[in-house]
Amino acid sequence: MSLSQWPTEVPRITTRDAAGHKGTFGRVLIVGGCVQPPLVMVGGPALAALGALRSGCGLAELAMPASLLVAGLTIAPSAVGHAIELDERGLPTARALEALAERAACADAVVCGPGLGANAGSIVRSVMPSAQRLVLDADALNAIASDAGTRPPSVIALEPDLRTMLRARAPGTTVLTPHLGEARRLARACGLIETAPAAELSHALGAVVVLKSHETSIADAEHAWSVRAGTSALATAGSGDVLAGVIAGLWAQATGSSAFDLVRQAVCLHGLASVQWSAAHGHAGLLAQDLAAAIPTELERWRLGGAPTMR
Repeated sequence: MSLSQWPTEVPRITTRDAAGHKGTFGRVLIVGGCVQPPLVMVGGPALAALGALRSGCGLAELAMPASLLVAGLTIAPSAVGHAIELDERGLPTARALEALAERAACADAVVCGPGLGANAGSIVRSVMPSAQRLVLDADALNAIASDAGTRPPSVIALEPDLRTMLRARAPGTTVLTPHLGEARRLARACGLIETAPAAELSHALGAVVVLKSHETSIADAEHAWSVRAGTSALATAGSGDVLAGVIAGLWAQATGSSAFDLVRQAVCLHGLASVQWSAAHGHAGLLAQDLAAAIPTELERWRLGGAPTMR
């Protein structure tokens, strides 16, 4: 189906507690960013933080390499910053990894992966066991796809590879958000054909899978659903980071909803925000910050029992 209004089969987002405070609406931790000269990536985690905050979470925390943190907070100044200490090789120190695990345990939802770069594996390994609700995106997915092939058997014998750790997590506590290229890498790592659908990836990895394309497919162990999620304006850098943040932001606020339904809500909200933007501006030129800024209007418009927003 084409997403121009809220699909009847997707639960509406619940009304907001009028007496709530920022502690009521959940805490999201976003872990990302890297300095791997000449490559520097700052925007991804900051845009995910904007997505989480624009979807209504009470607090977003940005965990980024120390040298990038101020830049990340400049993009998302409402977030709280946590510096990731790096060693002389540019890798997270043992102390930094321990601190990340502790912060992940305290968060209601965690986004891990935006802009993490090629050395993401140790960070993914640190947050995966302790995160209550975990959204794995971008370089976290690449780390999962490549982990077993880059670690010697002697190491794997002492410490399971990331795919084994992923499958060991409780059902419904992990969401993967690959685009087509990341999905191909995951499929190859799992022994599947490169074009494996979201349902096969979900079964192989034990997680809810959001396979992003012009038609987004969502699957868990029991369900599969797809939608043409918004307009072609979404084909812009950073839109997927915003989606990861929206998923985590809604999830941090949720009580009793399944991960599958929450992801469908986030995809609809994200897509309909692009419809709103395109109605005013056209189908090209959308910036990820614009997309995040359009989320609250659509969020209010599609709340359960709420009146449509005046245009």
